[in-house]
This record gives sequence, structure tokens and C-alpha cells, in this order.
Amino acid sequence: MTDTSKPMILVVDDQPDNIILVTHAIRDLYSIKAATSGEKALKIATTIPEITLILLDVIMPEMDGYETCRRLKENPLTSHIPVIFVSAMDTLEHVVSGYESGGNDYTFKPIQPLVLRQKIKLAIESTQQLSSVKNEKEMAVSTAMTAMTSSGEQGVVIGFMRKSLSINTVKNLGKHVIDSVSQYNLNSSVQLRTSEGICNVSKDSAMSPLEEEFLTRLKSAGRLGEKGKNFIVNYSNITLLIKNMPVEDDDKRGRLRDHLALLLEAASARLESLVMQEHLINVVDVAKQSLKQIEELQMNHKQNAVGMMDNVLRDLEASFMSYGLTEDQEDKLTDIVSTAVDDAIVNFEEGLKIDEKLRDIVASLERFTDS
Repeated sequence: MTDTSKPMILVVDDQPDNIILVTHAIRDLYSIKAATSGEKALKIATTIPEITLILLDVIMPEMDGYETCRRLKENPLTSHIPVIFVSAMDTLEHVVSGYESGGNDYTFKPIQPLVLRQKIKLAIESTQQLSSVKNEKEMAVSTAMTAMTSSGEQGVVIGFMRKSLSINTVKNLGKHVIDSVSQYNLNSSVQLRTSEGICNVSKDSAMSPLEEEFLTRLKSAGRLGEKGKNFIVNYSNITLLIKNMPVEDDDKRGRLRDHLALLLEAASARLESLVMQEHLINVVDVAKQSLKQIEELQMNHKQNAVGMMDNVLRDLEASFMSYGLTEDQEDKLTDIVSTAVDDAIVNFEEGLKIDEKLRDIVASLERFTDS
């Protein structure tokens, strides 16, 4: 009897032993349905609405996993079900094929139970999140289309450039890229790369692990590239993937290529400035800390110097009796030491003027980073 309290997973593999291994790895968390071919998987998925996720073998006779996934995504009854490919093939070509056929993630044989369980958990959570924001996305697309009609295609790029100047985080810049591209009625995802790490942003809010891997590999694919409805714009620090470029209208496609290239060039420049601004903020913080330490050291130095001179004067006056000096000689020596103390204090005060100049430099840097 099927446990209806657990999410249902469809395991598809032409080798029963592999189905058994996967079942043992996840049966405590999920109820299991099994199929030994792509055709059987399609039939089960269309007749059992409780299917939550499909673990799909790639290499199968008659219909392989990629073709099975394509058919699942083409059918309105099953297009929403996330698919995780299970394969022994770990090459770029297989990852690209999995992405293009509509898969959500890829895991490799031999199965690692902990990795598999985590991937299933993330895929289900991502699907649930996408479902919950569907109405919001549709409203956003409608609003974006209205804005595009009123401002024109070039206005999207100009609007992006204007607003990007006020954006101060890498993630918000990525969101701004996605929102601007959406005004062309295009579905996209973008990857922004800095020394602090990688930021992936998608129109669908949650990006699948397979799409993240695909974007990472695209960064070395050249400045511009296209295949079917997919279009890629690449800079050293940012990659934009368009998933639904119009293929039926060559003129519109050409215009969009130009607009998207210009938009991403502006995004790349803004990303560089954000990184530089972050570095300057760090420099200012370090400078402020160093200046404070210098001031403390100088104050300690002044106090120590004055104390040392006072000790010298006391020791000198205490030893006058043993030197047999006249009163005039004693006064002369005392004046020499006192003058040296005064000169040291004056020199210290001159050093404080340097500190004031340093503070002015730090203040200027702070005003620059805040602008």
C-alpha cells in the first residue's frame, strides 16, 4: 500500500538492480513508484497526479532519458514535475543535453545516498516555491510588457543604465538585469562573478543546480553565442542566458541581440565599479584603524619622551653636587636640557599636522564611497 503521507518519487531505470539501490536510499522519506522504460514512465506520470519528482536514468533502450524528459515537459499534465537525471556520464555534452531537455538537476552513478537525498529535497522545495509565486510572475510580466510598449526597446537599455547607478549590491544588480530583460518578454538567468564568489539570479526566483552548472560552463563560450532559442552574452565577470529568443522574426532577433549586448556591457561596467567601491570601503576602514593606532602611538611617544626628559632633569639636578659645578654652570646645563624638551614637544606638534592631513584624505575617501 502506498504511503500517501510521503511525497511520491518515480524511479526510472532499465536495470532493476539500480531501482532497488535508489529505493533503499530514499524509501524512509518518500513513497516509490518504479518504471523500467521511458514509455512506462510517461504512462505512470500522466495517470498518477501524486508524482512529486522523477529520478530518470539517461541510458535506456528505445527511448533514452533525454527524450523521455522532453516528452514530460511537452505534456501539460507532467511539465511541472521536476526531473533529476541519474547517469554515469559526467561530460559537458551530457550536462548540456540534460539542461536542453528540461531537467532540473544531474547526479552521477554510483549513487551517493546523502547527495541524492539532498538533491531531491532541493528540487521539491524549488518547485513548491515556483508554484507559490506563479501569479506574481504573471503580473510582473504583464507590467513589464506595458512598460516596454510605452518606452520602446531602446528605452529599456537607457532605463537600465540610469537605475543601475543607484544599485549598491551584486545581487540587486543581477535582479535589475533580469527585470530589464523581462521587458522584452524574454526569460533569462544571469551569473555575476566577483572575487567574493558567484551570484546566480533567475527570472524564476529559484535556479536549478543544473542551470547553475550550465551558466558556470558558459563563461568560456565566447562573447556572443546562440543555439535555437538560447542566446548567450558573455563578459569576464557576467554571463546572461536568454531562453526564448524569437526565432521566427529575424529583424526583431537582430535588434534584441544588439540591445542585450549593450545592456550587459553596462551591467559588467557597473559590476566592476561595485567591486572597486567595496575595495575602497575596505581601504578606508583600514586607513581609519591605522590612523587611530598612529595617534595612540604618538600620544604614548609624547608622554614617554616628556617623562624621559623630566627624569633626565631630575637626575642632572641631583648630581650637580658631585660634579662641583658653579651655579651658572648648573643653570646652563638645565637650560640646554629644557630647550631640548621644548624642541621635542614642538616637533611632536608638527607631527600632529600630518595626522590632520591624513584625516582629510580618509574623509575624502569616505565621501567618495558614499556617493
